[in-house]
Amino acid sequence: MRKTIGLAAILFATALPATAQLAPGVRMPPEIGASYGRLGKAMMAHDAAGVRSVWAEDFVVNSPDNRVLTREEVIAVMEHDFLDYKDFRKHITFVGEKPEVTVVMGYDTMVPLKGPGAGKQVMRPFTDVWAKRSDGWRLIARQATIAAAE
Repeated sequence: MRKTIGLAAILFATALPATAQLAPGVRMPPEIGASYGRLGKAMMAHDAAGVRSVWAEDFVVNSPDNRVLTREEVIAVMEHDFLDYKDFRKHITFVGEKPEVTVVMGYDTMVPLKGPGAGKQVMRPFTDVWAKRSDGWRLIARQATIAAAE
């Protein structure tokens, strides 16, 4: 059973999006939680500068359509309105912290409005790799593949 974090805890402890859930016993580092919150807002607003403030310049993603994309390729897709979702929820099941790298694993559930799984609720397992850089924690890599659609 997953524990849903209340809005007050989200805003003051981790700043994760209100739709985020942490598995029992999982602790999100505050700076990374805040970055997830900023990233979610930027993605929903199609705000390229906001996305760039979280993703490292050398960010790569193994995308749901099984292509490896760079930061700028994903931002181009976002700016063309191809990354629109409704009922997006992030379920975090593991956070592994090291001094210079943090790995966050879990799954997203959402209904994509375009692209793979459009119009259907999908489950997308993910692995995010965060690296400590001179300007703070930056997301450097993401794997996200659609595992199931209703």
